[in-house]
Amino acid sequence: MDFTPTPEQQELKNAVREFATRECTPERLLAWEREPAGIDDATHRAIAGLGWLGVGVPESAGGTGGELVDLAFLVEECARGLVPRPVTGAIRAVAALAELDPAAPVLADLVAGRRLLALAFDEETARAPGSFTTTVTGAGTAARVDGGKAYVPDGLEADLHLVAARDGTGTSLVLVENRAPGARAEAVKTFGGDRQAHVAYAGAPVLAWVGTRGGAAQALAVLQRRQVALALAEMVGGMDAVLEMAVTYVKEREQFGQKIALFQAVRHQIADMGTQFTAARHLAWQAITRVASGTEQGHELASACAYVGQAFKRLCWTSHHLHGGAGFVVEHRMRFHSERAQSLCIRYTPEAPALAEIATALLG
Repeated sequence: MDFTPTPEQQELKNAVREFATRECTPERLLAWEREPAGIDDATHRAIAGLGWLGVGVPESAGGTGGELVDLAFLVEECARGLVPRPVTGAIRAVAALAELDPAAPVLADLVAGRRLLALAFDEETARAPGSFTTTVTGAGTAARVDGGKAYVPDGLEADLHLVAARDGTGTSLVLVENRAPGARAEAVKTFGGDRQAHVAYAGAPVLAWVGTRGGAAQALAVLQRRQVALALAEMVGGMDAVLEMAVTYVKEREQFGQKIALFQAVRHQIADMGTQFTAARHLAWQAITRVASGTEQGHELASACAYVGQAFKRLCWTSHHLHGGAGFVVEHRMRFHSERAQSLCIRYTPEAPALAEIATALLG
């Protein structure tokens, strides 16, 4: 299977890598952690000016008309270079809205970075529409949202929330102003440092309907699978960086008068890391390309979820081991990748549901 990017995709990857090398220094990463939005306004505007936020948006709305694979290459390189996660969150959210409604009037502002959108889908005890307690009622200017959404990425700083809610016997997707009367967001402390929020809606007015009212369950399911596919790409990017750092470090670090890369135990660990990365990359990109083309033949996404997230965490643990105490210093890039591995794995690739799906298919 060939995952080689096209010349256009490679040009985008090169641009992201150049930006990340120049801008995402340890000092700036630490400074961004102290920013309420996880990134400063000037950098966010600069990234918007590069066109990254519009990769998955039609040209008519100011984007480049890219597909899921283009987005995956973009977020993979962002993750590799530790571009702040609010950037990848914005890329994901804008592309999601564009997929649901390519003519949405707000897309131009989102692509230009003038407004921010957050995806408010999950609830504390529900990810499936049939179990949602959040509801939308009424019509026209009288339509209101009631309920709550949990762990909303960038939900506190976003201007708009794309909310999934029960609508009678169906499911609807609506846009809600974050700071409108009846909408209240509260920050949630996270392990990975990403900005999440719990949001309570109490008669919050509906700004716009997205897609077919009452018939959005299937579109939401597709959207959620595409979000998981993009998370796999982020993990692959992080794993690539972690493996490269480990190899570079053991070739430079000396112990007992020689480079530790000469020790057989170290070589075995690096070899294991390489094997795991290769397998994870294959599974991830098989799933991404299958989801993108609609040609899934089995449980490619579940197989990738069952392996890639755990492999990313194992690579981080091994790299920490090889780096010794250096890898745990807060300024070290290893620390950021390790935290992201945990955060992405928990949110997008929990192992148990993926294994359950695979087991059911094999034994059923």
